[in-house]
Amino acid sequence: MTFARPSKDNAWPPVLPTRGIHELSPAVGWTDGFLTGNGEYGAILYGDPAQEKVVFNHHRFVLPNDTRDLPPPVLADRLEGIRDKALAGDYKGANHDFAAGWDLRWTQTYHPGYELHLATEDASRLDRYARITDFRTGEVTSTWTDVQGTWVRRLFVSRADRVVVHELVPPPGATIDVTLSLRTDLDDTQSTKGSDDHLHTQVRFATLATLEGGSGWLSLQGVYPEDMGAFGYEGVTRVVPSGGTLSIDGSRLVVTAATGLVLLTRLDRYETQTARVNRSLTPQLATLDTDYPTLLSRHAAIHTELYDRSRLDLSVAATDRRLTTTELITRQKDEPSVVDPALLERLYDSGRYLFLSSSGVLPPRLTGIWTGSWTAAWAGDFTTDANVNLQVAGGSMLDLTEVMEGYFNLVLGQLDHWRTNARNLYGARGFLAPSRTDGEYGHMLHFDNAEFPGHCWTGGADWLLQPLLEYYEITRDDVFLRDRLAPALMELALFYEDFLTRTDGEGRVVFVPSFSMENTPGSTEVHLSINATGDIAAGRHALTAAVAAANSLKVEQGPGEGVERWTKLLARLPDHAVNEDGALAEWNWPDLTDRYDHRHVQHLYSAWPLHEINPEERPDLVAPALRALELRSDDHLSAHGSLHRALAAARLKDGAMMYDNLRRILGSNMLFRSLMTSHNPDLDVYNADAAHALPAVLAESLIYTRPGVLELLPALPEQWPKGSISGIRGRGGIRVHDLAWDLTARVTSVTVTSDTNQDITLISRRGVETLRTRAGVAPSAVGPYARTVTLVSGQRTEITVSLPRESSASASERARRLAG
Repeated sequence: MTFARPSKDNAWPPVLPTRGIHELSPAVGWTDGFLTGNGEYGAILYGDPAQEKVVFNHHRFVLPNDTRDLPPPVLADRLEGIRDKALAGDYKGANHDFAAGWDLRWTQTYHPGYELHLATEDASRLDRYARITDFRTGEVTSTWTDVQGTWVRRLFVSRADRVVVHELVPPPGATIDVTLSLRTDLDDTQSTKGSDDHLHTQVRFATLATLEGGSGWLSLQGVYPEDMGAFGYEGVTRVVPSGGTLSIDGSRLVVTAATGLVLLTRLDRYETQTARVNRSLTPQLATLDTDYPTLLSRHAAIHTELYDRSRLDLSVAATDRRLTTTELITRQKDEPSVVDPALLERLYDSGRYLFLSSSGVLPPRLTGIWTGSWTAAWAGDFTTDANVNLQVAGGSMLDLTEVMEGYFNLVLGQLDHWRTNARNLYGARGFLAPSRTDGEYGHMLHFDNAEFPGHCWTGGADWLLQPLLEYYEITRDDVFLRDRLAPALMELALFYEDFLTRTDGEGRVVFVPSFSMENTPGSTEVHLSINATGDIAAGRHALTAAVAAANSLKVEQGPGEGVERWTKLLARLPDHAVNEDGALAEWNWPDLTDRYDHRHVQHLYSAWPLHEINPEERPDLVAPALRALELRSDDHLSAHGSLHRALAAARLKDGAMMYDNLRRILGSNMLFRSLMTSHNPDLDVYNADAAHALPAVLAESLIYTRPGVLELLPALPEQWPKGSISGIRGRGGIRVHDLAWDLTARVTSVTVTSDTNQDITLISRRGVETLRTRAGVAPSAVGPYARTVTLVSGQRTEITVSLPRESSASASERARRLAG
């Protein structure tokens, strides 16, 4: 099939969405397909009009591998022995002994449902082709022209009706002839990153085409290998033509001479055969409305309102906003050392769209909600030592709090398994979170006694609970705190009471064993270690959060109660250490030295996602933290490594370093045509980390909040002299309606509303020449670059800051001066 490029005087496509992407050629493979989803179902549209394909995904489609009901082994009786070995310097022996006899278990692999093929006769030359994703509606369209006119196929996944809706529209006077079939022979190239199994080859499939009630029906059932977990899954498509005829050709449906066609698809996964019969999809689809505009209107009423809440404007030219993704990507490749602002704007829009579309019943997986492969890297799971953590970083801050519920349910729904982990592995109360989960279980199974002692990572539970705490700080939802969050925070503190029983020569507790996820000290090259900085920071934060929660609810008070015990324990924790290079040390233990060439930066946990290291409260640690980031290289330039460093740099007020880490991603060929991203350079491994986390990185560089503090342009790079951002929710119950800046005009303006009467510290680290607002203003003890502003509950407040001429100093220079 051939495609002609449009002439310059006949722009194509004629109409583009105000926020979205488009391409002028079909996607050859699924990885470049355009994406839509509702947080439960996902769909990937690719292929040319003669053989267009839709991959159907369901967030809960994971391939059983006999691990779902497997608890972790009971190893607590080994704990004191391996502690003795580690403290004596025998890290290799401790690493070996703790998990001896246990083989690492992988999570259940996330898999596609199947592929719908739409085959049409290739009888004419297509003059023009375009495919479009409208971020505001979630609609993916393919359209082309031939001698008969313009053809349109459009598809979305409804949040209102839990259905994939697909419409085919012919040109006026033309009709649709298409053959529909279901395929399961998808990409099964064995991944080198994850489990080496072929369980997908044991899935048994049955496809069926039927005619009933004026509709055609295509169904596919997949039955998993027996006695390994769930029974199987199913997908059903109802085919509703306008006019024309329907016929059956084996397991295919043939549509002839229809003037319109609507396809409605639902998916489900079943524990038993009986459950499949009882929850049959066919009667559900039979009663569903078949009018495409009606279904789209119901969906858009939900999706559009959520999506439209936030926007970034970097003052790019209007013509740049009409560029295809190929043109944007090509332009970025041509200048890899400079981050294209037009591409950044589009990535902010696409990142929020993809996050919204893949968040609902669960948070985004490593691939969001989309895959066209049976053999996803790292099982396509939720990796909890950086990946899912980064992907949800902007969920509450960028005003998508409703869809964070899937994340909250995932975490809180696995607490009982976390209790089992703590009890079996450490003989402790409280929680020990796993380093990976497939969404069905939270047991710690992914560890061994050689290369990956994941069970020695004690900081995971705190990191996974942090987004829940951030949600509370943003929303001030006291019911959420009382009923869901506070009980978990206080129970986590019990783990540290039981775990921290060893002390050093100065009476400080020792974190042993410990694991700075997934790095080894340079002096030992053994993963099991002592006093990993990230584990210490997590413990400190967990105990602090437990005390705050107890005080808020007025529980655990009095002599011998939780608040007293946890406060005393906090006083015995080791502080951060600075190594001989002047950098924040990754291990606070005498014989453990840093290894800088690594993608993870767990030791920067106190800078991001926590707020412990900042110029006002811990100025002594800002320069060492920045030095640690400067020295960090990356063993294979993974996206999540650059993202974590970028977020830490933004929190440390270093716009140049934040920008450099964005450049490492965008200058390394890590963007597919849908603006989904890859894990490694040169499109190696389809992965949503960067796609979903980039909006949070951009927002954190422009607005920083913690309770009582609002900072403007904390890490703005000089390459973005003018712009605006809207729809940010601040920690401390402050809604930032919009922020605009113009460095040439030396002005920054912000409009906010507080949900309570409160005095906040407004910081403009570039300086404050004048500040104009109707709110009460007073000097701040923080310094001349800050003011105390009195906000009235529910009152919209505008604040304009004039910047001094010397504000051209770089953000990193300003941060270093303030840190002394």
